[in-house]
Amino acid sequence: MNIIALAALLLTAFLWGVSYSAQAEAMDHLSPLIFVSLRYFIGSFLLTVPILWRENRAGKSVPCSTKIFYAGAASGFFLAGGEILQQFGLLYTSAGKAGFLTALYVIIIPLLEIFFGKKSSFKIWFAALLSVAGTYLLCCNGSESMAGNTGDVLILICALFFAFQFIIIGRYAPECDALKFSGIQFFTVAILSGVAALISGETCTLEQIVQCRIPLGFCGAVAIGFACTVQVAAQKVVHPATASIILSTASVFAVFWGWFWRNEIYSWANLLGCAIIFSAVVIVELPGKSK
Repeated sequence: MNIIALAALLLTAFLWGVSYSAQAEAMDHLSPLIFVSLRYFIGSFLLTVPILWRENRAGKSVPCSTKIFYAGAASGFFLAGGEILQQFGLLYTSAGKAGFLTALYVIIIPLLEIFFGKKSSFKIWFAALLSVAGTYLLCCNGSESMAGNTGDVLILICALFFAFQFIIIGRYAPECDALKFSGIQFFTVAILSGVAALISGETCTLEQIVQCRIPLGFCGAVAIGFACTVQVAAQKVVHPATASIILSTASVFAVFWGWFWRNEIYSWANLLGCAIIFSAVVIVELPGKSK
């Protein structure tokens, strides 16, 4: 395993975890789908600066290849689908169950890869199961019913969308320019979530956007523009299932940041879940035949 790629994925997980608090604050001012659309527009716009600077320095404009365009758009489609389904699923189910069910993508990825002729090692399977168990303890407080409902179905489909996005990144990232791939991916999410916001009747004012400028700026520029681009670059050398397990630590970082910054209280079961998820990451990094 490339230690730089591992550190990059852990940094991405940390920034995603911190962004959960910013997202919670943003919901006091903006509706969910509009927030998703705006932060991805910020992320895609942010990437135009280094792309233009790089091409200006090279003295020529390099057109985006067909492969990068279609791969980025496909990844953006599944990312947008996951984001939108998650937001609507939360209308019908609890945040705890949603967090647990979304984390099932770490199990879905190695399952899907079997159909694509790319098998995962026993170590990855075991670590994936551990991360799901840890996420259950982290997200569920013991008082929630695990009976299924419409929201649970939507969140399960959301996890499937996220799994496909990870696989697409793992398949095409090694062959693509990370900045252009990410820019196309972000712009696709921004457009699709914006259309979804219009269909669902969500609206916003300039005053609301100004009030939300700090969490919106952090989530758009840092958690999306920077962190998601780092994810694409890291997945050039990291197995998709391995990357998903490492990135699942975002929930752990969210817990510690919520405790530190927002004075949130967590049970011993929640903390045990954090420890189990970190154990899964350690296991997946142990020497073996597979990444």
